[in-house]
Amino acid sequence: MLNDLKIEEILKDLPHFAETANEEMRSLLKTALSKVTQDMDLVYREEIDILKEMLARTEKRVQELEDNLASLKN
Repeated sequence: MLNDLKIEEILKDLPHFAETANEEMRSLLKTALSKVTQDMDLVYREEIDILKEMLARTEKRVQELEDNLASLKN
């Protein structure tokens, strides 16, 4: 009878325990993922696109300067 009462109490509180465990797991997972992403050296796609544009302009300008230099040597 004593075991039946304990089992009844556990079963009655089981949804609360499950909800609490779920919240704790979500919190731990969120914290862990946040830590992992903070440690990564991530950049936004926009930053990469801007750097590509800058590189293209720089390459174009270098080519123009090389062409000017070549024409001055002749």
